[in-house]
Order: sequence, then structure tokens, then C-alpha cells
Amino acid sequence: MAEKTPVTYTLLQLRTGKRWTQKEAAKKLGVSESTLSKWENAVRFPTMDQVWVIEDTYEVPLSGINFLPENTVKPYKNKQAS
Repeated sequence: MAEKTPVTYTLLQLRTGKRWTQKEAAKKLGVSESTLSKWENAVRFPTMDQVWVIEDTYEVPLSGINFLPENTVKPYKNKQAS
């Protein structure tokens, strides 16, 4: 039997799922809109203290949050020496 892949959500998915604007979510998280934008785009990442606030605010455990949106993950290409 195949193992189930845990469901995770990006910060953008969590915010839009709550129907919050970036401004509203940033205020609830206690950060600037610029900081939240950087987190959502994987430019910067929250500290563990900030992660706990994110968990509480979005009501999702850390294991359910994907801090690397799909468009930021690049497939590995093995370049073998010729």
C-alpha cells in the first residue's frame, strides 16, 4: 500500500483561503506587507518564532505549511562529467 503524501499549503494558499488581503494578513501576523510578500515568494523565510504565529493565525501545523512555492523548486539535473 502506497503512503499518502501529506497535504501542505503555501502561505499564499493559506492567505487566499481565508480571503484576506496581503495587508490584512500582514497585520494579523504582526509583520509588514513587504515581509509577507517576501515569505510568499520565498525570497526570505520567517524565524521559528514567526512560524509559530503563522501556525496560530492560519490554524495549520508546521507540517502543513510549504514555505517553498512550487514555482521556486527547480528539478535536479545530474550533470555527469564526460
